[in-house]
Amino acid sequence: MHLALVEVVKNLRNVTAGNKVKNIIRHLFYFTLFLNINACKTYTILPHKSDIPTGAFDTKSSGEFPNYSKINHWVEHPEKKRKYASLPKKYLDTLNKENPNIDAFFIHPTLYLKGNSWNADINDKKLNKEIGNTAIQNQASVFLGIANIYAPHYRQMHIQSYYDLENGLQAFELAYLDVKNAFMYYWQNYNKGNKFIIAGHSQGTNHAERLLKEIILENDSMRSLLLISYLPGMPIKQFHKELPPCISPNQLNCFLSWRTLAEGYFPVDWEVSDSILCVNPISWETDNLVSQNENHLGILFPNHKIYYPKSIAAYNHNGVVWIKPIKIPFARFYRMKNYHIADYNLYWINIRNNLRYRLKENGYI
Repeated sequence: MHLALVEVVKNLRNVTAGNKVKNIIRHLFYFTLFLNINACKTYTILPHKSDIPTGAFDTKSSGEFPNYSKINHWVEHPEKKRKYASLPKKYLDTLNKENPNIDAFFIHPTLYLKGNSWNADINDKKLNKEIGNTAIQNQASVFLGIANIYAPHYRQMHIQSYYDLENGLQAFELAYLDVKNAFMYYWQNYNKGNKFIIAGHSQGTNHAERLLKEIILENDSMRSLLLISYLPGMPIKQFHKELPPCISPNQLNCFLSWRTLAEGYFPVDWEVSDSILCVNPISWETDNLVSQNENHLGILFPNHKIYYPKSIAAYNHNGVVWIKPIKIPFARFYRMKNYHIADYNLYWINIRNNLRYRLKENGYI
């Protein structure tokens, strides 16, 4: 159990165990669990030597080449019987659609943290299940009922690729090849003229940026159907003249990006600059004004419930979103500096409501 949680439990031993106290302890457990899930480079401690590739990059060790005509090579797909994306428990959305006329192509972040190959095996059942239960349930689910979600399995590069560039660049190329092939299969077989959204996180954002730059924005037909791009978790600068940053809450044909840190903190290995484009995912503005707590709509926890609306105030600073101390009971016990893993969860309803607002303001719903 997390040490901070142990201290909280000790402090509450002499308190009457009513429902309120039980709920606080349960919420603390979920929040602590939430903030200690490893997901990608900027949050994860370096893997143990036994968990990382020791040899040189070799395509032969990367397993089966994905075949996107096979439904099991998609972690989320409208035709899959087992779907990971679902709305949070007790969250009611009367505008939810079973068959939207908009698609979302989602590229998940790094979850391949242990293994001897530089790229994940597309048939790794344990890893694939983890991708579904974390990235799809916590992140891609924000588009559910607004868009049809297409999220490919791909031979994601190992977390160590961020630290070993010689092998990591080759692993990145292989991973991107899969993402590109998945998108092209989606485009040729599933799109059928639908407007679509591109979204990712962390490694997924890196692949999404390249996919946009090299494929989508260079194709007139694709570009005309692209509505908006979500590129959180990585430092993004404008990379194509046809895709500006979103600078207002109702804008489409643009991209959104943010990285979440505690106020006053910058990781030593992070690129920070005013030239990095960052939006406040509560106000949806690119200025440096602090959003009001009352405009924050809640946090999505690992138990798939929304808790603590009005608990976050945020503002942009040097290409990141700084958040003030989260207003949650016993917050001092589990305060952290880097909220990279929570870039979607912290603002789940804000993201969802704003997307629907953008679509409505532009006549798409």
